[in-house]
Amino acid sequence: MKKLSAAVLSSVFVLGLVIVLTRPVSSAHIFEECSCQAPDGSCSASISCPHGCIEHCVGQGDCYAECSGFYELFATETTIQMQNGTYPQLVAALAHISGRDITFSPNRPDLFNADYKRALLWDVLDMLSERGTVQIAGKDFERLKRLRKALLSGTRISLCVGRTPVSTFVNDMASLTGLPLRITAGKPLAVVNIKLQEVTLDEILAKVSEQTGTKIVEDSNYASIRQP
Repeated sequence: MKKLSAAVLSSVFVLGLVIVLTRPVSSAHIFEECSCQAPDGSCSASISCPHGCIEHCVGQGDCYAECSGFYELFATETTIQMQNGTYPQLVAALAHISGRDITFSPNRPDLFNADYKRALLWDVLDMLSERGTVQIAGKDFERLKRLRKALLSGTRISLCVGRTPVSTFVNDMASLTGLPLRITAGKPLAVVNIKLQEVTLDEILAKVSEQTGTKIVEDSNYASIRQP
């Protein structure tokens, strides 16, 4: 009887061990890592994110690493109307709208009037940046403006995108550049995994389209629909 009990316990132990060893790992613990280095070697960036990542390495010390979807917030429609408002009031309203921490150090603490109706958050932050120093989610907005300028000017950069739905990638790039980018063919949930060196924005979009089997275009009619 003792031998039988020992055999049974041994079998239970082995079965339990097999169950533990074969239990699938939760996707919540799977992080995608991205890294890139600027073409001039002046900087590099890396990040680990649970739902995909995107990095731009431009040069002259400007490298950017974000989790996918971060840049989408800049396309947030913003409606604010103030008479003789203060900057703290405006910043608090923008933080509420964006869901992100925003700080602003004005050059002069003037009162102002604001009348924004469905304006893009980027445009409102851009206005503020002309009157002082803006940070959003701990990011210096002036650096983000330099990234937009580099992408729009055809500057060659390095790019890394990991485990990101192409729809999220396109929304990020549209919000970051201000261009009316959209997907007109293929599967929006196709996953982007790509690492590119010394490429322009046009080349980036072409490479991502090729990898994901989608068609990404700049559609001015789409812009008029999104921003009436």
